[in-house]
Amino acid sequence: MQNNLSENPAPKNTGKALKFVLIAFIGVSMASAAYKMAAAPKALVAPVEAITAPEEPAQPAIKPEPKAPATAKKTVKSVAEEKTAVVYYFYTNTRCSSCKTLEAYTREAVEKYFTSGYKGWKVVFKGVNVEEEPGKHFIQDYWLNSKSVVVQKFSGGKALKHVKLEKTWQLLGDKNAFMNYVADETHKLLDEK
Repeated sequence: MQNNLSENPAPKNTGKALKFVLIAFIGVSMASAAYKMAAAPKALVAPVEAITAPEEPAQPAIKPEPKAPATAKKTVKSVAEEKTAVVYYFYTNTRCSSCKTLEAYTREAVEKYFTSGYKGWKVVFKGVNVEEEPGKHFIQDYWLNSKSVVVQKFSGGKALKHVKLEKTWQLLGDKNAFMNYVADETHKLLDEK
């Protein structure tokens, strides 16, 4: 009888290749799980002290006058007592179009609803890449597991309460609902004592 190539069983190398692919898949899965566990929060409560106040641009050093007028002292005091809310958008190096839209809608909501502040609060938008320093600590501070929007309030540079806006991804398809959600949640946080 003649040997027909179509009747021969698969070469032994196919079995070895399949084993290699399965082992590689398991290795990648384990590495992914280890990465996620390493990025997970280490404690049940995020330390509020570790959260820093928003960065203000550096002011040039001014040589003090021998006698400062009383109005200058009031200005320094009011800056120290300033109430600020930061609407953070946390992102990574990998950014899809939805991630960019999330940032744009958040920025636009702050610009639309908080240009003149809110009940004595100055509200600012700040985008932070959590894969680069100095933003890496925010992953643990706010228990971030994806691109997120967080509103944090500060008084005199001291971090106060914050809220993570959990519904931003669900509302991404409706710009008005998204922007109203950001504004409403920010109002609620700033209205709290």
